[in-house]
Amino acid sequence: MAVVAAILRAQWLCMRMGANRRGAILSLITGAIWYGIWTAVGCAVYYVLAGADPAQLRLWIPLGLLGVCVYWQAMPILSASMGSSLDLRKLRIYPAPHGRLFYVEVLLRLTTGVEMLIVLAAGTAALFRNPLTRGGYAPAPAAIFILFNLLLASGTRSLLERLLSRRRVRELLVFLLFMLWMVPRFLFLRNEGAGNLPGWDRAVADLFWPWTAAGDAALGVRVAPALLYLSGWTCLAAWFGRGQFARSMRWDTLAAEATPAAAGPSRARAAIDALYRWPARIFPDPLAAIVEKELRSLARTPRYRMIFVMGFSFGLMVWLPLVMGAGAEKHATLSNHFLTLVCVYALTLLGQVSYWNCFGFDRGAAQIYFLAPQPLRATLVGKNIASLAYTYLETAILIAITSLLRLNLGGAAIAETLSVVGVCALYLLAMGNVSSVQYPRGLSATRVSQGGASSRFQALVFLLYPLGLVPVGLAYLARYALASTLAFYVALAAAAAIGAMVYWIAMDSAVSAAAARRERMIADLSVGEGPVESD
Repeated sequence: MAVVAAILRAQWLCMRMGANRRGAILSLITGAIWYGIWTAVGCAVYYVLAGADPAQLRLWIPLGLLGVCVYWQAMPILSASMGSSLDLRKLRIYPAPHGRLFYVEVLLRLTTGVEMLIVLAAGTAALFRNPLTRGGYAPAPAAIFILFNLLLASGTRSLLERLLSRRRVRELLVFLLFMLWMVPRFLFLRNEGAGNLPGWDRAVADLFWPWTAAGDAALGVRVAPALLYLSGWTCLAAWFGRGQFARSMRWDTLAAEATPAAAGPSRARAAIDALYRWPARIFPDPLAAIVEKELRSLARTPRYRMIFVMGFSFGLMVWLPLVMGAGAEKHATLSNHFLTLVCVYALTLLGQVSYWNCFGFDRGAAQIYFLAPQPLRATLVGKNIASLAYTYLETAILIAITSLLRLNLGGAAIAETLSVVGVCALYLLAMGNVSSVQYPRGLSATRVSQGGASSRFQALVFLLYPLGLVPVGLAYLARYALASTLAFYVALAAAAAIGAMVYWIAMDSAVSAAAARRERMIADLSVGEGPVESD
């Protein structure tokens, strides 16, 4: 326990020394809203299970526990933030027993499943309230099931971090993970219900599975074999988690990230270099040089490439089942605006590693922007142009994919998408310029699981982001109310004009704020984390 206490104390000292209390109220408000939503979900689970009959409990509880397990393991990947974890590179030099460090790592997995703890607590309380069960057996299997998820999540995180640190592997791995996550949902919607999916009920009826075993044990059904199966799965998860943690202790991330020496010039390399130099044919220096630098650096950043892949893979698969086949008839409005919705989602996703925190990957080197002769305004504009270029590249990829799938988009839908993305970008880039100056956060280019913006600004985005989409929403409202496409584009043009003014005002504000607090910006971008990293 002395090792655990020392690690926690070191983390507290790091947090206290670099504490910045600005935005604390926003973080509290956002946390209250988020966990308030999950508390409401827990209340709903409580009232449903408290009045359910045995047949319903035998079906709903395993299904719910399966959902808890999937959320606990997959949500950190889908949200691109794997919670808090030990920074093994900082702890490797100390003679701390690996077993104690693994104990801390498992406890930190609670940071990715607090929502599920709320749901499980509500479900356990409901079984005590239900007159048919009285919940006498519920606490023990619930505790073992939580331990199973913690151990499994620890091993999964360690394994993924090693795989995602390999060059030319991380993007393919992320793509495959998202496709694996979306295949069940795709099949479910395409078959119009779970009843048409062969063998789906075996996943919640067979006692072999941990969620079914935990559910039966909680209900007092087949308690002994259920606890035996659940304990076996927990021991297997402990072996997996401990083994993966030990391998991560020996893993050299920097060596895996090392770039091999180039074999020499080639036609492909020359063509790529020529592609990167397109800003010089449009913009004058130093703006052209800044845009080219951003294009090259973002393309070489593992974190950015991963999010870029997510934009045209995960975003597409989330909505695709609703607009194909029979789903298109039920969701006609969504089908008509499918491309626009997915492209705006991609724009939003790219923001966390670009315009929300545009100096993040520069870290302490951002001081060059205050020392070099070019104005800071040109730097922000150049970073915005590079972000917009990759956004439209993502849009072009999505247009190509949806065209190959024969969704019958048409030229009008493509023009609408390009226009809406541009108008939304004006407002989001304006907000991002201010956030990059007021809430900077240094990012590691090699840590693909780390979020982009600071937690303080993430709270602000949670509250203010919808305002950036209101002008576009008003344009759609005008088309609906007047039944006129012309009215839509007139309203969209007005939104673009207002957005240009907002962007100009926000740019002036960001430049002034950067000049006033440049020392604090550099300090915030250069600060490191303690022995516990938070994504």
